[in-house]
Amino acid sequence: MALKIKIPNLEGLEEHFHSLYTQQSDGSYLLTGVEGMKTQTDLDVLTTSLAKERKDHKATKDKYAVLGDKDPVDILSQLDRVSELEAAASGKIDETRINEMVEGRLRTKLAPVERERDQLKTQLEAAQTQVNDFSAREKRRTIHDKVREAAIASKMMPEAYDDVLMYADAMMDLTEDGRVVTKDQVGVTPGLDPTVWLTEMQQKKRYWWPGSQSGNSFGSEGVGNLGGENPWSATGWNLTKQAEVHSQDPKRADQMARSAGTTVGGPKPQPKAA
Repeated sequence: MALKIKIPNLEGLEEHFHSLYTQQSDGSYLLTGVEGMKTQTDLDVLTTSLAKERKDHKATKDKYAVLGDKDPVDILSQLDRVSELEAAASGKIDETRINEMVEGRLRTKLAPVERERDQLKTQLEAAQTQVNDFSAREKRRTIHDKVREAAIASKMMPEAYDDVLMYADAMMDLTEDGRVVTKDQVGVTPGLDPTVWLTEMQQKKRYWWPGSQSGNSFGSEGVGNLGGENPWSATGWNLTKQAEVHSQDPKRADQMARSAGTTVGGPKPQPKAA
């Protein structure tokens, strides 16, 4: 069934889609739970910005209409020669005056170059800012995609997604080789991928998962198809599942063991204090 942007009520809409809609002042419901979707407010802001830009452009054009067809660069070049012309008109030109004229002429020659340099510098800084903004947005999108994928696989409740993505912003990072892993010194084991990170976060955020599931399980399949919590943890210790994970993904097995406070092939860790 295709979702409509605006509906009069939630009747006939499958219940798991209800959280994607927000009730408006007129009683209708607006689709707001889809990331990146443009709303009427966004369009109104864009229209207002375009109108202001046109108004400012006309004001600037009217302001400099008095210059007619004259090139502003030529006018600036003439103004740059004022000091030179003043020196020449002041009377007898001695060595000091000659030096002043030479310096004035150099300033005249350099002024356009310096202006162009400053303009290019400003443009470069603006372009770099745009690149940095784009990189930051792309990095955040990649982290969110990977964490959301792991959250769905873990049978997490959809209403917890915003909460887990907020924690991901603070705890996850994107490496140079494109891997999404936990940061250092953020309260969790560093270097964990999103799937293993969720097994560790489950001990702190059990309410992210439905109450019908066991208190420390990710459901019938679980993270990494383990059927339960971290098999290296004190409460979930399971040598058979450890071997299964290690045979499928040794790197993930190492992460899960470190998260539990031990190593692959190492001793069973002591239970963590409540």
